[in-house]
Amino acid sequence: MFVSFNLVTRFLLELFLLSSLGVWGYHLGAGTFARFIFSGGLPVAAAIIWGLFISPKARFSLPTPLVVFIEFLLVGAAAYGLIWSGYFITAVIYTVAHIGNRLLLSIFLHKRKDG
Repeated sequence: MFVSFNLVTRFLLELFLLSSLGVWGYHLGAGTFARFIFSGGLPVAAAIIWGLFISPKARFSLPTPLVVFIEFLLVGAAAYGLIWSGYFITAVIYTVAHIGNRLLLSIFLHKRKDG
């Protein structure tokens, strides 16, 4: 049950990552068209990267440390975007939650494979 709860939390954190990038993209744009492109393009690019390298059904199988590195680059980009947009506390809470969730899943999924 605990693993299931963490997997649902992970999915919600992934959605928050995408929406954070959308917020950042909105604030990056200097006009309506640029805001539209950035607020849509950043989340789409992140979703493609996530699908190719990080998701459980990723197209490319990479070593776990590289997957974690790519994941935290995306998390860092989302946190930076939130900070840049003026949401510092939200960025800190999101980053801590994502790192904590990733650690818990790594520990419990590793134990499940061993036992």
